[in-house]
Amino acid sequence: MDFRTFEREVDGLSYKKIAVLAGVVILIVCGCLVYWRDHVLVEKRDIPALTDVSAAYQADEEIAAAKSKLEEGIAPAEVITTLPVGGNCVAIVIDGLPDRPLASRLVDVLQKHHAEATFFVEGQNAADETETIRLLRDAGFELGNYTFVGLAGFDKVSQDEQLEEICRTQKIISVRSAFTPTLFRAPRTVFTDALLQAVHAAGIPYAVKENVRVPRHVLVDEVAADAYVAGIADGSIIAIPANRPVERKADTEGKIDERPAIDMKPTIQDAGEQAPAATEDLASELDRLLTALEKRGFKVMNVNGFRKIHYIPANAAVAGEQAANAVSKNVTDKMQGGEAGGQ
Repeated sequence: MDFRTFEREVDGLSYKKIAVLAGVVILIVCGCLVYWRDHVLVEKRDIPALTDVSAAYQADEEIAAAKSKLEEGIAPAEVITTLPVGGNCVAIVIDGLPDRPLASRLVDVLQKHHAEATFFVEGQNAADETETIRLLRDAGFELGNYTFVGLAGFDKVSQDEQLEEICRTQKIISVRSAFTPTLFRAPRTVFTDALLQAVHAAGIPYAVKENVRVPRHVLVDEVAADAYVAGIADGSIIAIPANRPVERKADTEGKIDERPAIDMKPTIQDAGEQAPAATEDLASELDRLLTALEKRGFKVMNVNGFRKIHYIPANAAVAGEQAANAVSKNVTDKMQGGEAGGQ
C-alpha cells in the first residue's frame, strides 16, 4: 500500500468519526430541547396559578363546611385575654406580616431577648411572601389568622364575608407553612358572639384580645421605652402593628380595598400624621420595648398560656345591664300601681 492510499483511508475514517460525533451532538441538543419543552416551559406556565390568590385559594369547600357548622349552632370561639396579676409575664402579638428584611430583624431581636411572639398574618401577604413565612416558622414562632387583607372593623361585615376572609387565610397559611392557625385577630374589631361563631366555624378555637397597643414611633429611645413600660400591667397582652389596617371603602357597600397589605407599611403617612424619621425602625423599637420589660422583671411568654374565656363585649354587657334595669323598673312600677289600686 502506497502512502496516498493510506492517507485516503485515514481521511475516510476521520470523516466517519466526525459524522458520528455530529450525530451524537444533534441527539443531545434534541434531547435538551424536548426536556425544555416538556418540563421547563410547563413549569413556567404553572407558576402564575401558584401565585394567583384569587383563584388558587378560594377555599370553597372550607367555606361551605364552616357555613354548615354555623347552621348547626356552633359555640363562639373563646377569647384569650389578660392574666391575673402576679405572674410577672406579658405576651406580644405582632399584627401584620412584615416584609422579609424586617421580619429577619424582628426574629433576631426576639431571639436575642429569648422572647416569644405570635405573628398575625394576612392571607394575601402569606401567599406573596413565602420566604417570610418560612423564616418565621423555622425560627419557631406561631402564626395567627389576621383576615385575608388585615380588614379593620371586621365585626361590621357579614358572616359570609367573615367566613370567606378567614377560611381563605387559613388555607393559604396551612399550604405555605404546613401549619394551621388556632388564633385569630383583626384590627379595630369588637368580638361579638356572631363574629366569634364565624371564627370557630372556620376552624379557629381562639381569638386574642390585647389590652395594650404600642403606637409606632413612640419608643424612640431608652428613656421613652422605660416610661412607656412603666404603665404596662402584669399579665398584659401587648399588640405591635407591623402593617396598616385595610379600610372598607365608604362609598361602596360591602367592598374592601384588597391591595396587598404588605404594601401598606406603618411608615406610610396618614392624613394629619407626622412623617416618621427615616431612621426609625420597628425592630429597634421592639428591642427597646423588650429591654424595658426585662428591667421590670417581665418574662415574655406565648399568648397561648394566657386565660381563655367566653367573651362578652363591653357594649353588650352595658346593654344587658340596661335591659335588666328596665325590667326591674317595670316590675316595680307594676307593683306600685297594684298597691295604689288596692288602696
